[in-house]
Amino acid sequence: MKIEGSVRSNLISAIASVRRWNGRPVHKDTLTYWHAVLDHGRGSLAEPVGELVAELESELARAGKKPPASSHKSS
Repeated sequence: MKIEGSVRSNLISAIASVRRWNGRPVHKDTLTYWHAVLDHGRGSLAEPVGELVAELESELARAGKKPPASSHKSS
């Protein structure tokens, strides 16, 4: 999966999206994307995004949005 734009903007958008979808079913592709953004943020050396990574991790955990079983990590 290719992630377009800055890591920071993608993390902010993913956090907002997780919050909007809290308590509702989410498509597998959306979960895959959120977790890909999280992985991308964890590996970011170009932008200081540690706080955003932690916030997205927290939101996904709070919402019970685990990665799909068949997802795979890509760089």
